[in-house]
Amino acid sequence: MDAIKTDLTERLGALVQMAQAANAALFGPGAPPQPLLDDEPPRLFEYQPGINLVTVPRAGFGVLPFSVLRALAQTSKEIRLNIELIKRTIRGLEWDIIPRVKQVIGYQVVTKEVVKFFEQPDGVHDFDSWVNQLLETLLTIDAVTIYPDVQDGKLVSLDLVDGATIRPLLDLRGRIPRPPQPAYLQMLYGMPVTHYSANCLIYAPLNTKTHTPYGESPIEWTLMAINTADRHDAVRLGWFTEGNIPGVLVSVSPDWTPEQLATFTEYFDALAKGDIQRASKILFVPGNGAQSIFQPQQGDADKIEVDKWLMQVVCWAFGNNPAEFGLIPSSGLGGSGYVQGMENAHYRSMIGPITGYLKALFDRIIRDYMHRPDLQFKWVGLEPPEDELRRAQIDQVYLSMGVYSPAYVQERLGVPGEFRGSSPVVGLPAQFSSLFERAAKYELHRWRQNAVALFKGKTREQFMSDVLPLDLQNEIRARLNVCRTADEAAEVFDSLLNGGLQKRLFPAQEVGEVQPFHYPYP
Repeated sequence: MDAIKTDLTERLGALVQMAQAANAALFGPGAPPQPLLDDEPPRLFEYQPGINLVTVPRAGFGVLPFSVLRALAQTSKEIRLNIELIKRTIRGLEWDIIPRVKQVIGYQVVTKEVVKFFEQPDGVHDFDSWVNQLLETLLTIDAVTIYPDVQDGKLVSLDLVDGATIRPLLDLRGRIPRPPQPAYLQMLYGMPVTHYSANCLIYAPLNTKTHTPYGESPIEWTLMAINTADRHDAVRLGWFTEGNIPGVLVSVSPDWTPEQLATFTEYFDALAKGDIQRASKILFVPGNGAQSIFQPQQGDADKIEVDKWLMQVVCWAFGNNPAEFGLIPSSGLGGSGYVQGMENAHYRSMIGPITGYLKALFDRIIRDYMHRPDLQFKWVGLEPPEDELRRAQIDQVYLSMGVYSPAYVQERLGVPGEFRGSSPVVGLPAQFSSLFERAAKYELHRWRQNAVALFKGKTREQFMSDVLPLDLQNEIRARLNVCRTADEAAEVFDSLLNGGLQKRLFPAQEVGEVQPFHYPYP
């Protein structure tokens, strides 16, 4: 087969003209160099050649190893306290599964199955414990990895995988390879064990970069400050364990011998016997009589200025409010107002980004692995009280002006239908009812053909519909699961097409005369 030929005459002429113009002009820009490749998509970044051969995670990209990040998170009290504050804040939020779009047909979207699944995502831990593990990985090494265990087309569990064992691969352009190519490699005991395509493993760092497939942990932003903190803690520990500076010195006659000093010290210790620490005991030493008692200069064991500065740096990196750790006064001139103002800043810098990241991650799972694009994850009571009050005041003004109705506010807040009072069910206008029913019948006919073909051994794609009510789709799928033959599968749809569909589409409207459905559908 002849190779495809590309006419580069026009481009070559343009390059020649550019080169001639550059050489003719005094101190011009010069002729452009001839590229190695032409008409090729750009590489996303300049990766190290043979980077996929490097099996150690994070190696080859000039970033800290996972083991160092975890060691710092474990040994530094500033990092650990900030991580635990974020985890407790997120775990204290309520959540729910709500419809993504407003329903106007009159049927209720079924969310019970999805809610039940998220109450125990991995089949073992409840949501609170499961998300606690996820946040630990996110805040420590920023390598959240989830394996969606799908069996017979149904999502069974969301297994959290240690992201430190996952090595992202790159294609020629520096991208994560698209399915079905291997995208992630798991390393165990120093050996590559298995690989996964991008649709079989969820690898979702929060702080992404263009020059590396790995995330960037906030710990890396505070490396120099944490190094100072660790050394400061080591000095403080040495003050109490290895130091030899006593608390108080008392001078005695210079004529006393060391044996006399030791004897009198033992005598005084016997008088002051108790749980007094060695560093707090009075020590008798020879003196010249000018001063009998003096206090040695203490170190900085009790000075907290360095601790305050280090904690503020780490709070900035993690997006926490230093007032949560008592570093900013909550009373006094401007103190209370400052703390109240910091609540909104805390939401914007920490709570908002992390909860938004988790919502996007859970929405992706609901859409791609649970096949429920009509539903979404929602955090309940997330906004600060000041923002909620301001939003309620704005809603009250707009409602009084008739800008929108109470139903709009209910949809935005995700209020379930059973708590929306006795408002009438909204149905389709009469002129559109017949069109909607016709479209629904056509969708059922397509699904019927697809189901019958599957029972006859023919390969067909999974059926999806944007027209049929979701509760009806769930009911049909449940009935198909117990069918054994193609005829039984066809009967599931025939009962709806020839009598039962109109009641399902318009439960709040009177059902008129039902016309039998004839095949093929026109």
